Amino acid sequence: MDKGDDGKSRWGWLPQFMPGVVRLLAERRRQDGADWVAECWQRGVIERQPGWFYAAEGALAVGVPWQDDGIAAWLAARITPTQVLLVMRERPADGAH
Repeated sequence: MDKGDDGKSRWGWLPQFMPGVVRLLAERRRQDGADWVAECWQRGVIERQPGWFYAAEGALAVGVPWQDDGIAAWLAARITPTQVLLVMRERPADGAH
């Protein structure tokens, strides 16, 4: 993940404030590989490119939401701080991006 000027992760707060997202990210790393998750994070969170990565937990969110009616409806209907959403671009079967 992204490092600040002091060499520490700018996202060190994530486990404390978005533990559900952290659990889902760990699952996606096992499923798709750490490199793919890192690329999606880089493009969606750091570079703010839509269609790569979006996560929300409670009132917090990182990344850029898709232009998708399903995601918009979910975001509008969230009513509890324990609900978690993680949307990442699917890893291409052939490894191409």
